[in-house]
Amino acid sequence: MKNEKRRQLSFITYEAFQKIKKNDPLKIIFESLDWTFIYPLIKSKYVTKKELIYNPVDLFKAQLLIWLGEVKSNRKLAESLQFNSRYCVLCGFDSFLKTPAHSTFSYFRKRIGKDIYYKILHRLIAQVVVVAGINQININSNIVHIVTYSDKNKKKSCNCSGSSGRCKYNQKKRHFKDRTNVKVMTKNFVAFGFKVQMIINLNSQLPVEIIVKPKNKEILI
Repeated sequence: MKNEKRRQLSFITYEAFQKIKKNDPLKIIFESLDWTFIYPLIKSKYVTKKELIYNPVDLFKAQLLIWLGEVKSNRKLAESLQFNSRYCVLCGFDSFLKTPAHSTFSYFRKRIGKDIYYKILHRLIAQVVVVAGINQININSNIVHIVTYSDKNKKKSCNCSGSSGRCKYNQKKRHFKDRTNVKVMTKNFVAFGFKVQMIINLNSQLPVEIIVKPKNKEILI
């Protein structure tokens, strides 16, 4: 009986996956990322494989939905995975009837530790930004300011520039420079032939600015 139920749910999942378009932005991003580095970082946190109720990669895919602005919280994320077949399938969950509760994400983060959680998340975000740039997928400037340097010349562009070409982020940064006391740190990554420099807000542990440049170029800020 259990096997029949699994096959039925697998078929439903397959049907939902078939409806997702090949150019779906989330599909492109998730299928392009390198997820293999995650397991070596967390394997010491699990004594046996039986403790892995949910695949850690699937949980991180779901967490990226929050960062990408698809949902606003773990509670909303849990609800969306249960009722939104696109999110459920793309994140890798096999059953619409057994998706993570919002507390699952909190427990997962606590289990692997805050440092490892953000170490993984930052590396994934670095990859996401590069993949999005290569595939011309827009990442909302309200989430993070992304500066991209051209491979052919010294020109740069960002994801918040309007028709005038002026950077709205830098205007805001200058306006609030003397009013804020936000501590930041810098992390550097290499992803898909690009250098990625990430400016991270130490309070939220999330990037406020990401600078992308071809690997053979220096990053200057």
